[in-house]
Amino acid sequence: MSSRRFGAPQAERSAFLSALLPGLGQWFDGRRWRGLLLALPALTGIGILIVVLVAVSREGSVGVAKLLVQPRWLWALVALNAALALERLVAVGDAWLHRRAPAGGSVATWAWRAAVLLLVAVLLVPHVIVHWYATEALGTLETVFGGDSVPSLAEREEQLLAQDPDADLGPTLSSSTTTTPAPSTTIVGTSTSTVAPTSSTVAADSPLGDRLTVLLAGGDFGPGRQDLRTDVMIVASVDLVTGKAALISVYRDLVDVPLPPAWSRANTMIQVQQWHEDRAYAEDLAEARASGAELPPQPEMEPCDCYADRINYLYVHTHNWVHTFPDAPDPGMEALRQTLSRLLGIEIDYYVLVDFAGFVDLVDALGGVHVTVTESMDVAYSPAREGEEPVRITVEPGEYVLDGHQALAYVRDRTTGAQERMRRQHCMMRDVAAEINMTTLLLRFPVISEAIRTSTTTNIPLDYLPYIIEAVGSLQGDDIATFSISSYPYVEGLNYMNLPIVDAPAVRAGVADLLAGVSAGTTLGTVEADCGG
Repeated sequence: MSSRRFGAPQAERSAFLSALLPGLGQWFDGRRWRGLLLALPALTGIGILIVVLVAVSREGSVGVAKLLVQPRWLWALVALNAALALERLVAVGDAWLHRRAPAGGSVATWAWRAAVLLLVAVLLVPHVIVHWYATEALGTLETVFGGDSVPSLAEREEQLLAQDPDADLGPTLSSSTTTTPAPSTTIVGTSTSTVAPTSSTVAADSPLGDRLTVLLAGGDFGPGRQDLRTDVMIVASVDLVTGKAALISVYRDLVDVPLPPAWSRANTMIQVQQWHEDRAYAEDLAEARASGAELPPQPEMEPCDCYADRINYLYVHTHNWVHTFPDAPDPGMEALRQTLSRLLGIEIDYYVLVDFAGFVDLVDALGGVHVTVTESMDVAYSPAREGEEPVRITVEPGEYVLDGHQALAYVRDRTTGAQERMRRQHCMMRDVAAEINMTTLLLRFPVISEAIRTSTTTNIPLDYLPYIIEAVGSLQGDDIATFSISSYPYVEGLNYMNLPIVDAPAVRAGVADLLAGVSAGTTLGTVEADCGG
C-alpha cells in the first residue's frame, strides 16, 4: 500500500484525533514532543474546569449562583475557555497541515474532511455557550449592581429637566443622606435579648455582620399608569447567626407613615399633606351644604412629619430627588428605604426594586412557577405592558403551574383582603425561589439574566453578592417567619378616605418581638404553614 494512496486520509485522521484532544493526532503521527506540548495545557485546563464544576455542583444552585456573581471568576472562565478553544483549533490545523495532500482526493478523503469539520464545529459549541453565559452574567452584574457608575448630579439634573422642566428634584440637604449603609444589627429604639447559637451560616470573612435586612419592592407600572407605585413592599431580615429569617409585609394603603427627620418637612411632603387636608375640608363643606348645617371652619395645617398619602405613592413623589439623594441609583427607593426603616424601627441595609413586567419575564424564564392555591379565584387584571391582552386567572384550591402573567394576577388579587394578598406574596417568593435549581440555571440562564437585567434596580454592592447568596440560599420555608402590617393592632384608625392610619410605636414593638423570636429560634415556620406546603 503506497503512501500516496493513504496519505490524504492520514491528514484528516490526525486532525480528527487532535480535535478530540489537542496533541493526540501529533502523538499518533510520531511527533511525541509536539503532542505532549499541545496536550498538557489542554489537560490542565480541562482538569481545572472539572475540579471547579465538581466543587460547584456539590453546592447545587447556590454554588452556581455564587460563581456567576463574581466577575473575577467569570473573566477567568472567559479567558480559560477562549484559550482552550484556540488551542483546539491550532492543534487541528497543525495536524492537518503536517500531512495535507494536494487538492482533490477520493470520496473517502472528502468524507474524512467533512467529519473533521463537523467534529470541530460540535466541539466548539460548548466553548461558545460558556462564553455566552459568562459575558451575559458580566453584563447583568455591571447593569444591575454597578452602583459605582451612577451618573454625576449635573448629568442627572440635565436629563430629568430635559424630560420635564418642572420636575421636582428634591431638597438639597446639608449633608448626604444616601451613603450606602453598612449591614447593621441595630434595632432602632428597642433592645432585644437573644440566644446566641454557636455556629453561623456565613463565612468568617463575610462583611454582612450578624443580620442582613433588604427591602424587596414590586413596582406597578403598566398600561394606564403614568407612574410606578410600589404595590409590593416586603422587608426580608435574615439572622446570619441562626440562619433564620423574617418577611415583613407593609400594606400598600397605609397612611401617615412617619418620615425621616432629615427631609420630612421638605416642600413636597408638606404639599402632599396640604392637598389631603384641603380635600378633607372640601368634603366636609360639601356635606354641610347638602345637609344645611353650619359651614365648618377650615382647620390650620399641622405638619405631622409623616407621609399623608398611601405609602405605595412615596416612590412617585421622590423618584426624581437627585438633590436629596445624589449617590443613590434610585432616589425613590432610597427615600422608601429610609422611611420604612423609621416605621419598622430597624436598619434596612439595601433595597431591590423589580417592576411587574420583569416579574412576568422572570417567571416565564423559569418555565412557570408551581403554586398551591388555597382559595377560589376568578379575576382579571390589566397586562404588565402596553399592547398585551388583559390577564384572567380562574382557579380552585389545588396545585397549579402558572405562567408569568397568571402569577402576576395571582399575587395582585385584592378581592380576598390585604392579609390574604400579602400571604400570597410571601408564598410566591418561596415558590419562585424553589424553581431556581442548578438545572434551570444552566438551561435557562441567558433568559433569566435578561429578565433580571431589564427590570431590577438595587443598591446592593457587587462584592456582597456571594455572601448574600450563601446566607439566603440555605433558607427553607420553615426557617422563615412572617409579619404583616395592615390591620389591628398596627393600625390606629381610618382617615377620611377610609385608609388605615399606621400606629408606628405598635409596629416597632411588634417587629422587635418578631426579630427577637427569630434570633432565639422561637418564631418560625409560618411561611411553610401559610403556603400549604
